[in-house]
Amino acid sequence: MRIRIFALVLLTSAALVPFAAIDAQQAEPQKRSGEDLYQQWCAGCHDPGPGHPGTMRMEGDFGPENSVLRDMQAINRPLIHYAVRQGFQMMPPFRPTEITDEEVDRIADYLLEEGQ
Repeated sequence: MRIRIFALVLLTSAALVPFAAIDAQQAEPQKRSGEDLYQQWCAGCHDPGPGHPGTMRMEGDFGPENSVLRDMQAINRPLIHYAVRQGFQMMPPFRPTEITDEEVDRIADYLLEEGQ
């Protein structure tokens, strides 16, 4: 009788292992690329062309050569972090609960690579 109970417990435990692995994978979110994060958080306002208020505002302030965020030569990591956290002109600030510092770093990496 004890052997049957032990075998039943063992089989039940073995059957649950794949579900535990699935839960562990779901608990750890995939790290998104800087480009994906840029598309989510920045592109709507900062992509080239009309209809992008950040680009239009930056063109008025800094000229057409510095209006598209991805192409700016003068951009740097501290400026990106400042603008995201504090806001800048008409850009609202974003809280760390909305976008983490690590995600801002990935966006900065993407922008700095694109601007070279």
